[in-house]
This record gives sequence, structure tokens and C-alpha cells, in this order.
Amino acid sequence: MFTSMSTSRVESELVEMAGHLAAGTCRFLQLLAEFDERAGWAGPGLRTCAQWLNWRVGLSLRTARDHLRVAHALRRLPLITAAFAAGRVSYSKVRAMTRIATPATEEGLLSVALHGTTSQLEGLVQAARAATDPRPARARRGLWTSRAADGSLLVRLRVPAEQGEELMSAIEALVAQEAGRDGSAEPSGPEQAPGDVADPRAARRLDALLDLAAGATLENPATVVVHLRADGPEAVADRPAAWIDGGPPIPVPVAERLGCAASVQALLVDRRGNPLFLGRERRLVTRRQLRALRVRDRGRCVYPGCTSTRRLQAHHVRWWRHGGATDLDNLALVCGFHHALVHDHGYRMETVEGGGFAFARPDGAPVPVAGAPTCGDVESLVSPGVDDRTITPRWGGERLDRDHFLTWLLPARRREEDRAAA
Repeated sequence: MFTSMSTSRVESELVEMAGHLAAGTCRFLQLLAEFDERAGWAGPGLRTCAQWLNWRVGLSLRTARDHLRVAHALRRLPLITAAFAAGRVSYSKVRAMTRIATPATEEGLLSVALHGTTSQLEGLVQAARAATDPRPARARRGLWTSRAADGSLLVRLRVPAEQGEELMSAIEALVAQEAGRDGSAEPSGPEQAPGDVADPRAARRLDALLDLAAGATLENPATVVVHLRADGPEAVADRPAAWIDGGPPIPVPVAERLGCAASVQALLVDRRGNPLFLGRERRLVTRRQLRALRVRDRGRCVYPGCTSTRRLQAHHVRWWRHGGATDLDNLALVCGFHHALVHDHGYRMETVEGGGFAFARPDGAPVPVAGAPTCGDVESLVSPGVDDRTITPRWGGERLDRDHFLTWLLPARRREEDRAAA
């Protein structure tokens, strides 16, 4: 298709198409902001517009959140939006500018974007954010993850000093404890660099951290005593249908949901609250079953479009109270949000012959497993006025004077903040 084209023609069309893509992306983000503002994504059991983008459009959650942030920021930045819509600046430049741009500073930032490279602009934005971040260390704490090429999880932490010391003390204590158990000596000498083949000390620290995390997982659920009236959930004036021992009344569906996620003692009582039968305490899902569930359900919530992998709960497809067995073929991993949808809000779940699960809304409408396939036509992206010079910055190799620009940018931001506070 392209072999007959000259190299210069390939380059020209490539750069021109980049301008068309920028213009198309701008329209996509403008539509996205409007769609999110209307909560058009709500309804099929999704919690956020980012999840809808992941399910319906095929974006990763990280990309979806980034697109949403930029989409809403553009609503108050008309100059940047106009340049973006005309294909004059790329999405990468717009993403950088919207991190710090305000109506008072967007013109200056846009000038840098039109005359400089993306790397120069991103460096300027990082410097400006660092210089204007008034937050204390605790407010800047966080945990960020990414994936290496081999699938390994890379984790980056930012922890306030005192909490960091507590974390490392706990980790080092576990490392020493495990070393004492297996009789191995503590690694001595300087630690190896991250790129070395082996780092025993780092491996021991990781194992200790994983052990700490495992202590707060689903594998050690709380013991809950739930009182259930033997005559069913019909209302009695002075007696609830279900309540937690020593705690408040709860709806029967909530009691059933607790039965999925915890060790439960079911205490049946008559209409006057007299105990009739104390069911034996049992762990509804064993550790071995839980491990098998995690493997089968790939460690994530089975609800369509949900990507949750934390705080998952083992749910009985046919509820235990209704005779459902605690067997793998009657269990599924669900997050707390979708667990509540099924138990408390009328959503239905059933197993599918051949494997998997099907969900239905309270009105009986099925929840699609995936969004309908997307389609498009490259010709529809073509925007008038865009050519092979539109998106190319007017940069001649000059060095960006970052200090000079920050001298202008930071006071301008402060003046705007003062006006907003007045």
C-alpha cells in the first residue's frame, strides 16, 4: 500500500495524520467530558466513567483516568482547546499543560508548547509543580505501580519519614525472625544494585512485606454472630428481622452478604427473641478454596467490566441461606461494591453452562459481558486546515530558559489564586 510512496511523501502524510489525530482526540475528550458530566456511564453496575471506558472503549484504567482528567481540564482552557482542536499541539503536550494550566497562565504555556518540544514542556511543568506544591509530606504520600516487560509488578512508594521508619522496622523484624527460623545468616556487606542478578537482602524484605500484607487479606475473615428470626423476614413492630450480636439491626440481604465473607454463627430466634438453635461456627470458604478461586477467577472480580483485584470476597452464587453449597462451582470472587449490588440492590447472578457467570439488572435486563465492538473510518478524522506543518513546533534548537519562564509563571498562578480566594 505504501511501498510506491517516496520517503518524503511518507513523512509528510505521517506528520499530517498526527495533526488529524490530535484534532480527533480533542473532539473525543470534549465528548467524554460531556458524557461524564451527564453520568451517561451509570447504570450497568459500573462505579466510574473510567471503568466504562475500560469496558466499552477498551482503554486501560490508567489511560482512562488520564483522559478524564484532561477532558475536564480543557473545559476551562479555551486557548489550549482551540489549538488542540486545530491539530497544532499533540495530546502529550496537552496532557502536560493541563497539569498546571489556569486561564491566566494557559497563553504562556501554549507559547512554549508551540515553540518547543514535548520533553522541554514536561520538564517545565515538573519544575513548576515541585516549586508550588504546598502540601506536607503526608499529603504527598502514595503508592504507584507499573508492569515490567516480563510481567513483574514494579512498585514505587512515597512514605512520610516516621511511617517509613515504622514500615522498615516491621519488615526488618520479620526478616530477622525468618532468618532465625531457617538458620540462615543475615546477608552481610553492601547491598547489590537493582540491576544485579541476585539481591538476597532485597528478596527477604519483599517476602516480609508480602507476609505483612497477607495478614490483612480475605484469608482471615472476622467472626460474626448474626441473629435471624426463624419466622422469616416479615416485619415485627419491635423486633428486626436480623441483627448483629451486640450491634444494630441489619436487613436480611446484608446478613446474607456477611455470611459470604466471614465465619458466621447463625443464631435463630423466635418472634420474642428467644434463642432456638445456635448454628455451628464454620469457615464458609477455606484457604485452599480461596486459593483455587483466585486462580480460577484470575484474582479479580467476575462482574463484567470490573477490574478490582483487592478486597475480593467469595460469594455464593446460590446463596448459602437458600441451600447453596460451599463448593467451587457455587463460588465466585466479587469486589465489595458488586457483592452489595447482588445482595442489597436486586442484581442477579447465575452460573453459565460451560463456565463463567451471567449477571442481570433488577429489571431482568442482562449485563453484557463486554461492550459492543468499536468501529471507525480514518477519513472521518481528517480536519480542514491540517497539513504536514500544523503539529510541528517552531523550534530551532534553542535552549529553554526554564528559570526565566518560572519567574513569570509562578507569580501569575499566585495572583490568580489570591483573586479566587478573595
